[in-house]
Amino acid sequence: MKNASTITAFIISFLVVGSLALVFLFLDNKEEEPAAAEPAAQTEVPARQTVTPQPTVAPLTKEDISRQTATPPSLINLSSPQTLAQAIAKVIQDRDEDILKSLEIQQAVTENQSRLIRELMEARHIRLSSPGITSIGANNQGANPTARYTLNFSSGARGYLDMKRNDKQQWTLDTLTLPSKQDLAKDKVAPMAMNDPMGIVSSFMDAVAKADFRGARKFVDGTKVQDATVAGLCILFEEGAFRLREDAPIKTAYEAPTNAGFFVHLQDAQGRNAGYLGLTVAKTDGQWLVAEASLDSMLEAYTKRQGAGDDIFIPIVKNPQGGDSLALFFGFNEDTLSKRSERQLQIVAEAIKMDSGKKLEISGHTDDVGSERYNQGLSERRAAAVKAQLVQFGVPAERIVTKGFGKSQPRRTYSPTADEETRDEARKENRRAEMYLDFEKSNQRAEKGQAFPTSPFTVACQLLTIFHGSPIRHQAGCRAGRPHLRDRLSYGPQ
Repeated sequence: MKNASTITAFIISFLVVGSLALVFLFLDNKEEEPAAAEPAAQTEVPARQTVTPQPTVAPLTKEDISRQTATPPSLINLSSPQTLAQAIAKVIQDRDEDILKSLEIQQAVTENQSRLIRELMEARHIRLSSPGITSIGANNQGANPTARYTLNFSSGARGYLDMKRNDKQQWTLDTLTLPSKQDLAKDKVAPMAMNDPMGIVSSFMDAVAKADFRGARKFVDGTKVQDATVAGLCILFEEGAFRLREDAPIKTAYEAPTNAGFFVHLQDAQGRNAGYLGLTVAKTDGQWLVAEASLDSMLEAYTKRQGAGDDIFIPIVKNPQGGDSLALFFGFNEDTLSKRSERQLQIVAEAIKMDSGKKLEISGHTDDVGSERYNQGLSERRAAAVKAQLVQFGVPAERIVTKGFGKSQPRRTYSPTADEETRDEARKENRRAEMYLDFEKSNQRAEKGQAFPTSPFTVACQLLTIFHGSPIRHQAGCRAGRPHLRDRLSYGPQ
């Protein structure tokens, strides 16, 4: 019995110990499971930290994010002044911030210029007209050429872009000249005139292109340039439908502290080359004014365009008393004015009315067909017709003197053996009336022994010599051994 009890106790002890071992083993396995999940717990803590802003750093705004993520503006091609001028116009017209940033990056505009441009951008009432820019001229002398463009505002005001090419062969904005804020806000304000050589030439040509004698006369030294020359230029511009060349029409020939010379390049209505004007400007008492004008190349180009048609038109001719006369032409045996002649006389009337002390001499002329008696009467009627029209335009009759010369003073003659075509061309130029605005001044100069102003022919040749470094014989108006058009149209046989 004792042995049986001992065995029973051993079995029970074995079972108890085994059960406890199993329990401990089970508990040990349950504690290992959280250890396997530790990496997941570690990733959660940093994730929560990233959305917590640092106390010393300001949060990013939408503008900051947009600026940091925006594509950098593309660079502007600055190899020509036109591209720079167009870029500035687009900035103002379209409020294009990217283009302005590009110009700033490339140092094409200064900080102050950029500020002024931004002010124009922010002023919503300020707009550019069409075209927004206009090429005025260029000075290609020296290592750093310059160019000028206008900014044309819808109000009628005008700004100026003066550009210079730097040593890197890139164009930059040298000077930005803007009208006043009052002028920018006005409707159809008068364009601002720059008191420098190119600015005066530009303003003068603007008025001429509009056949605005009064406006053109403001930019002329009246003691050196005759009113007849200014009026004739206005007439010729309108009659011949001349235009300034689109790209840099004004070219600097030379520039000195008190005088400068320019070529003004022209084109016709079809865009073809139509000669040039030679203009000199001089500075007196701080004011630049046109001092001399050469129309010879322009006259020659127009005459070539006209050819041998019936519509002969040479508006400016040399006067035997000195200086220039204006010429109107008539049909065969006619003494009535054409519509074209009436328009021309409107310009002449403005020239006379601007100077209360000025008188006008009108001379009538005929061709050589018919008797002397008949042609004398016809020439007087032609001069009288011109006077009557001027009186109708408001010129006092007592300020007009008329004379008839019949066929005694032809502008163009021909040889006895000339063919009929040559005779007809000569006769067309002789059927005319001439108007001389400055005959009293001319007589006074002659009495005092004073020389007449340098002829436009001479000025043109001088400008060409300066511009090219030597006399240019092949250029229009400077051909050796050949009288120029206006010199050819003088009294007497050729």
